[in-house]
Amino acid sequence: MRDFVQQAHRLVGVMLRDGHRNRQGKITGVDQSRDTPAVYVAWTGQARCERVTLSIEELRTLVSAYLETHDRRPVDQAEPETSPEPSSRRRAGMR
Repeated sequence: MRDFVQQAHRLVGVMLRDGHRNRQGKITGVDQSRDTPAVYVAWTGQARCERVTLSIEELRTLVSAYLETHDRRPVDQAEPETSPEPSSRRRAGMR
């Protein structure tokens, strides 16, 4: 049975810095479906994303560091957006 890291999906869109190679990029995906977890990173100046493998502990540490500096509430419990228009004037669905 595999060990999954909860909240790992929150890393998508986060900027990542690689000090060893002096580069930075944006995390575009998280893969926990294989034996070794990985993040997909779109490094600045590269045309394709790179699959960067991590240990479970490294992924857990990365998620913990993110959650310590950002809102820890689950996305579905975030404050609702306020709209200046009354709800009867808001549009819903497709045009």
